[in-house]
Amino acid sequence: MSPKKGITLGELAKKLKAELVGNPEIWVKGLNTLAEASQDEISFLSRRQYIKQLDSTKAGAVIIGEKYKDLASGNLIVGKDAYLLYAKATQIFKELNQDPLKEGISELAEISSSAKISSSATISSFCKISDNADIGQEVQIGSGVVIGESTSIGDKTVIHSNVSIYHSVSIGQECIIHAGSVIGSDGLGFAREGQGWVKIEHLGEVIIGNNVEIGSNCSIDRGSVGNTCLDDQVKLDNNVHLAHNVQLGRSSVIAANTAIAGSTTIGKNCTVSGACGIIDNLTITDSVHITAGSLVTKSITKPGTYTSGTPLIEHNLWKRNAVVFKRLKDLIKK
Repeated sequence: MSPKKGITLGELAKKLKAELVGNPEIWVKGLNTLAEASQDEISFLSRRQYIKQLDSTKAGAVIIGEKYKDLASGNLIVGKDAYLLYAKATQIFKELNQDPLKEGISELAEISSSAKISSSATISSFCKISDNADIGQEVQIGSGVVIGESTSIGDKTVIHSNVSIYHSVSIGQECIIHAGSVIGSDGLGFAREGQGWVKIEHLGEVIIGNNVEIGSNCSIDRGSVGNTCLDDQVKLDNNVHLAHNVQLGRSSVIAANTAIAGSTTIGKNCTVSGACGIIDNLTITDSVHITAGSLVTKSITKPGTYTSGTPLIEHNLWKRNAVVFKRLKDLIKK
């Protein structure tokens, strides 16, 4: 591994557009927690519970919010939102240390003669790029990726290894798709015929906006009739399932192991926590926040925070409560 490249605190604060309290000449090479940071690393404080670690940290500097800066000594990078500054700092250190792009198409990739690929794109080994695919400028495609017929990939999008993208999928600019995800597969659509099932062919597409990030091992089904759509700035964690014709509004975030059933629409700036289930054909308005483990069975028309399910309790108490729950109707009548 090549040695990490660094940056002075003065230059880092300038790039972050933040106030520096301390020595601008200090050289730092990365980020770490308050407990584990060394003198050539910076750390950050974004939660009150870690204030006690400020006195013992060995970090060369701490990113900290304005309201907490009087609690810390040493070199500080100060701003209104320490967590946002931390996020921007991670990008700076990644840019400093990432290897330069190796542009071009691997000899081990299978490329259709009708595919349109920018000269600045990177196509790794064992990829398959199908007929009439359109790959934009500075796109990076990892090994083992399959791009289906008539699919388009916008400029500066990064697709990690072993992603499968079916036909007629549109992906915008500066997206990130992590390893193992599948985009454009058929959803669950069958009609009864006697004791069997007749498949409903999915004739729609998947349309993904700009600056969307899709975690590893996600499944996004194509529309059955009409399209599945993810607006700009949508973020999906790992193992998220979006069924056919789901619509996600701008800047909504879905955490891991959540499944959203067909034809449900989620508005802008929503958050859905981990292990949630949302049934089909619902509409959830803008700025709704659903807590972990919730099951959503009806539309939500008012912004706010919503919770379902019961918190963890001791098992024997849960069993006694379950017995009472089954009798609630009779008890209410009494």
